[in-house]
Amino acid sequence: MKNKKIKIKPIRVKSTFIIFSLVFLLLSIQLFRRMVLQGEFLGNKAEQQFLNEAKISPKRGSILDRNGRELAVSGDVYKVNLDLLAMQEYCVRYNETKEQVSEEISGALGMDNDKVLSMLDKTDNNGRLLRGMTLERKIEKDKIDKLKEVRKTKKYNFMIIENDSTRLYPNNNFLAHALGIVDLEGEGVFGLEKYYDKELMGVAGIRIAELDKNASELPYEDVVYTEAINGKDVILSVDESIQYIAQTVADKALKDTKAKGVTIIVTNPKNGEVLAMVNKPDFNLNDPRMGIVDNEKLQQLWRNKAVNDVFEPGSTFKITTISAALEEKVTFLNDDFYCKGFTVVNGTKVNCWKPEGHGSEKLIDILENSCNPGFMELGRRLGQERLNKYIYDFGFGKPAGIDLTGEAAGIIKPTDQMTALDLATISFGQTDAASPIQILAALNTIMNDGVYSTPHLMKEVVGVDKNGGTSVSKPYEEKNQRQVISKDTANTVAKMLEETVSKGSGKQTYVEGLGIAGK
Repeated sequence: MKNKKIKIKPIRVKSTFIIFSLVFLLLSIQLFRRMVLQGEFLGNKAEQQFLNEAKISPKRGSILDRNGRELAVSGDVYKVNLDLLAMQEYCVRYNETKEQVSEEISGALGMDNDKVLSMLDKTDNNGRLLRGMTLERKIEKDKIDKLKEVRKTKKYNFMIIENDSTRLYPNNNFLAHALGIVDLEGEGVFGLEKYYDKELMGVAGIRIAELDKNASELPYEDVVYTEAINGKDVILSVDESIQYIAQTVADKALKDTKAKGVTIIVTNPKNGEVLAMVNKPDFNLNDPRMGIVDNEKLQQLWRNKAVNDVFEPGSTFKITTISAALEEKVTFLNDDFYCKGFTVVNGTKVNCWKPEGHGSEKLIDILENSCNPGFMELGRRLGQERLNKYIYDFGFGKPAGIDLTGEAAGIIKPTDQMTALDLATISFGQTDAASPIQILAALNTIMNDGVYSTPHLMKEVVGVDKNGGTSVSKPYEEKNQRQVISKDTANTVAKMLEETVSKGSGKQTYVEGLGIAGK
């Protein structure tokens, strides 16, 4: 039997070639799409499935008074985030409903089940399930331990448990406006918490571990661990005992006078250290909103009037005028003045607070009597340019540089816009505007031999190591110190201010045996 020769038709060869070519082309396109176009996305997704990455939050540093008493501290708590897309994939893979997931989570945390369930469908603006939704914050350790057990048993690898911290203020409303508060993320909102946020916050750490197919850590793999660096402690110049006394006095003054507000600042004039700062009414730092929903009212409540608000300083401003006049030698201690109850400036009658006038006076008398016509005369002798020079040198018209947020600069009439009438009213404390801290800094200059020192609350920033050891990482550094008037002039004015309290308009504050100066 002869072998038959098989004849292959060309059309079949072509068809087979085309089919194989199309299959190869489709595979190539798919490989290109997977490896090039989606390579990074799929690589990241694969990495997420076998790597567990957890952020380790640093502990925020404490704020303490000058004697080491705690004013603001951080407590260790936890927060729970959910990867809702990974949760959805888990439910499909293990045939579990989101209702069952909700019951497990709410049971461990003691949360309302309906609340948890309502959060498991949250999406972004594009309708995609959230990959890092915060379920709950500030969770205590006992509840987290229960949740960790649920995660381990049920293999809820879509659940991320991270360190969190809560800010505690042991003394509630103590030093409220100066200390300030932090937000839910532990970042300062205002006050010292905001000003020293960088020092207090620290640096977050990270822990990365490789997982098996059941989302359990592989025992033979190295864990990548970067330790968190805790925040530094801020030591204040504030003295808790002096602050307590100041707050007690402010509460009494607010009640007795029925005033809208009371501000008290206590400083060391030799170096500008703030020993106490009080604003009344105040608020509880552990409940800073106090149920107030109106944002404008809330901001007013939190406003530190000692540094944020300005007003016409009135007679307290006369220390600037009399210091400038003595320094420029346009007056002297035995200088003669006469007050008839008013002064006419460019046709405008400007009254003294005493309508019948003070009559004949010496320089010390116009200060003790707080006589407006006497100070208008000093202002006239100085002139616009010289008076404004000392106003700026004493720290008015610009922030004092105190370490608090939102400090006001004040309002000073520019020299080239100052009329003769402006000069007259400015000389006894009207027209211009200043903050309480600016006024006190100017008074401190008189009591510090004529040297201006920046008011401040930070004494030093201290680093704390693992073993609890401390080291000063940043002591306070003076930045605006300057000689404003001579020591002789400053001491002369200081003695006059002491007589103003013992004999003049400040008699009600005089205490026998103590040298008290004031205006």
